[in-house]
Amino acid sequence: MVTSNHDSSSSGNEARLIVTFFAKSRPSNAPSQTVPPHLEAFRSQSLACGPTFSSLLSPRVAPASLNLSSSRTLAPGIFQSIYSVTTPFPDPSRLRHHASIAAFEALHALEIVFDSIPLDPSAEPLRPVRLAVFDMDSTLIDQEVIDELARSIGITSAVASITARAMNGEIPFEQSLRERLALLKGVKADVWEDLKNVVTIAKGAKELVGHLREKGVITVVVSGGFAPMANWLKEQLGLDSAFANHLIVSPSDGSFPYPHLSGDLSPDHPIVVPEYKQLVLEKIAKERSIPLSETFVVGDGSNDLLMLGAAGLGVAWRAKERVQKEAPQRLNGTTLSDLIYLLGGHTEEHSP
Repeated sequence: MVTSNHDSSSSGNEARLIVTFFAKSRPSNAPSQTVPPHLEAFRSQSLACGPTFSSLLSPRVAPASLNLSSSRTLAPGIFQSIYSVTTPFPDPSRLRHHASIAAFEALHALEIVFDSIPLDPSAEPLRPVRLAVFDMDSTLIDQEVIDELARSIGITSAVASITARAMNGEIPFEQSLRERLALLKGVKADVWEDLKNVVTIAKGAKELVGHLREKGVITVVVSGGFAPMANWLKEQLGLDSAFANHLIVSPSDGSFPYPHLSGDLSPDHPIVVPEYKQLVLEKIAKERSIPLSETFVVGDGSNDLLMLGAAGLGVAWRAKERVQKEAPQRLNGTTLSDLIYLLGGHTEEHSP
């Protein structure tokens, strides 16, 4: 289990514990004022869920005291409760991983995301975010680019099987990357233009990034994939920076009568391994004088776990099995715009 870099223990004697409930059957695009019939029960029960859940939560945060401050419906199938807690403050990641919480989720067909921040009556009730860092493949885009490169030369299954093992943490990422690249020797150097017509931006990514940019948040993609696609995505979404692996391009030769990928990584650029992803997060935060508690990270693979744990709020999105189990927080859905509700999006408020 990777614990989160939450900061509530460093400020005063009280903190906010933010608990967001997501119904697994929630609609992806329903207007906020419309509640489909199959979610009517969830909505009515959720407003009464605060006290019920509080009784489950109280023993988990003991010896700290717990008081329900507010409850609100954010959208059909999405509900949030905010608690005030006293020292010693609970770790949101440990709460998420507790067996009783998992049982509650299973019983009510929910996914629950926990966060905690210092109690500041003059501030927004949710975590302040000034830097957001995203993985690219299977997060901001729907595909794994390296698998699409393999598809272009008819070796999809060989490369995809290594990708799956790497993203689930079964083999070291750098080893898996080099093994896959060796198989891709000979791919045309201009393949990126073709891939731009194949790759699809994940549903809700534009809305999520747009929401962050409107709030002045620095947005970054850091990918174990490849620079041509990361830079393209940066332009498509209006991100501030992009970091990814650089490949060597070889000229035409006897084996390949056209410029082609050599199958090797450029020695002039860092390899984007898990440690480098975390380093990018920490380096940008330091350069911009942003505390890590004010950072937000989203990713899906085992190579994202370090940066997810280093962030103030790290959420594994539609993640691989191992990552679902180990990430500080996780959420599965059909649109990345659901993550906006963890950052202040809501429609109705109900005081207890």
